[in-house]
Amino acid sequence: MARESNLIKIVGKSNYEKLRSFKCLIVGAGGIGCELLKDCILMEFGEIHIVDLDTIDLSNLNRQFLFRQRDIKRPKSTVAVNAVQYFNNSKLVPYQGNVMDNAQFPLNWFKQFDIIFNGLDNLAARRYVNKMSQFLSTPLIESGTSGFDGYIQPIIPGKTECFDCTKKETQKTFPVCTIRSTPSQSIHCIAWAKNFLFGQLFTFDNDSENDNGNDWGTDDQAEIERIKQETGELSALKNIITAQDESRIEQILKKLFVDDIEKLLQIENLWKTRTKPVPLSILIIEKALHNNSGAHLNENSLWTIEEQVNKFIQSIKSLMLRLKKEKIDIEFHKDDKDTLEFVATAANIRSFIFNIPMKTLFDIKQIAGNIIPAIATTNAIIAGLSTLTSLRVLNLLCYAATKSATDLNMAFTAKASNLSQDRYISNPKLAPSNPYCPVSSRVNRGIIQITEMGLSTISLYQLTNLLREKYIFPEEVSILDTSDNRLLYDFDFDDLEGKKLTDLSLGEGSVLLFSDEEGDGTDLKFKKPIEFYFEIASGPLENEILLPQIESSYITARRSLHDETSEQDLREPQDKSKEDQTIILDEDEETAPENKRLKRPLPEESADEVTEEIRKKNKISEPPAEDNVIELD
Repeated sequence: MARESNLIKIVGKSNYEKLRSFKCLIVGAGGIGCELLKDCILMEFGEIHIVDLDTIDLSNLNRQFLFRQRDIKRPKSTVAVNAVQYFNNSKLVPYQGNVMDNAQFPLNWFKQFDIIFNGLDNLAARRYVNKMSQFLSTPLIESGTSGFDGYIQPIIPGKTECFDCTKKETQKTFPVCTIRSTPSQSIHCIAWAKNFLFGQLFTFDNDSENDNGNDWGTDDQAEIERIKQETGELSALKNIITAQDESRIEQILKKLFVDDIEKLLQIENLWKTRTKPVPLSILIIEKALHNNSGAHLNENSLWTIEEQVNKFIQSIKSLMLRLKKEKIDIEFHKDDKDTLEFVATAANIRSFIFNIPMKTLFDIKQIAGNIIPAIATTNAIIAGLSTLTSLRVLNLLCYAATKSATDLNMAFTAKASNLSQDRYISNPKLAPSNPYCPVSSRVNRGIIQITEMGLSTISLYQLTNLLREKYIFPEEVSILDTSDNRLLYDFDFDDLEGKKLTDLSLGEGSVLLFSDEEGDGTDLKFKKPIEFYFEIASGPLENEILLPQIESSYITARRSLHDETSEQDLREPQDKSKEDQTIILDEDEETAPENKRLKRPLPEESADEVTEEIRKKNKISEPPAEDNVIELD
């Protein structure tokens, strides 16, 4: 075949045979994922697995070229595989599921792959796949696009920067007072219409906003009370919606856009430095109610305020009918005409009231639907660079042999990287791991093999002692379940020590962070934390558990004026993408300092359950490996 002969010319006969034996994983079957699947087939990977959680939407069809209108609502991964069969020489395996589901995709499943390609659209999944790559030392090629911008980043675990080595932009949130009382941007009005108003009116059991736990963003008690009162008042409007009483739509308009605004104006403190809002004119409301023509309007045009009110009324009537027929919650979706028009017009009417420029329906669809502009050509270029780079990552190019991981290149479009305006692609060399990175540098990793019997018979106390002795950790340690930042143990919190691992909901896929809380006494040198992945053993183990061999090493924290990382951060390297929910249990102030190191005893039977056989099996008595001190400047 021509394809085979051309590949042999590029990589050589022996490397071509290697390529045909390799398994690759593509995570995501969207714009980039479709291109990656095509390119990996043309590259002749022996086996290609592709994972995607989603089904196909109408909005996907303009750039995800493997899908057609007849495929809407079908699983992306399955349809993509079926679409490429006519030019495929590889074994293709599709999966519909969340790649972060460790029941469907345990770490053991990831082990089979020689390389992973990411074509994802969210930070959480990217971070998860990055961590799986680090656990298994499997090369990962990260990629992403936004309009004309795009990038690829090969990640060689332990040798180059990982996905978390650089700070990532996260979705911005706004205080409640900004959304509900003092909007100053269109995005504030869109958030109010989508996240607050729509949910309050069209969800039967609404938990979208818990006023007791909100970041109000203000200390003004009058404003806070008004926000709470407004939420309660919306229940009366919800009754109008559920009763499908079109004759009372006028009440909805007056409540939202006249009465609520007048009540806000009574809180004088809000308007000392802000432009006051102007309640919607009653004449505009009455005119829209009497001239509700239902005329079609161009979504790319900016509608007048009268047209906005008219469309708002139409959308309420349509949603009322749907509630009557469907009798279930209506969820906002960017491709649902009724829900989109409700949110867009409500946001624009509120913008008009607060002297904020209104936006077109198309613009609001992009914002409310979190749509990142996508261009098929950019996706194709980035996917092509990813698959070509994989040949160097797998060291299959004899004429460009990879001697060091940092010899590899990442790639940015010139506009995205700002490195050069003279060429479209910039391709700097990879950088080594960031020494402050909580994923690639400040944590050791290993896999704990454990049997089902071990989970039900080994207590947290036993596990803690096993880990402390095996890896030569001091007395003061902590254990954190990283799935939900749940503190299981530290020196001041040992309430759970006597519980078995199953009682703590630990099992296949659990990840525990084992940290040194004591250091060497100078607060400068700490054992490098270890992250353990729990894997159910495929066969019997002599003592129900087998700990991995991990080099015992230290992190030395040196404080300086230029070090923005706190000492506490250095001692507790955690994934900062999740909000810290750890509860600190302070000691009694009257406790004498000398007593703070005294260990509170467990019941006597627990102390002797860590048998000598388990110690021998896990080589606990071996001397520690030579310290590997990392200076963190």
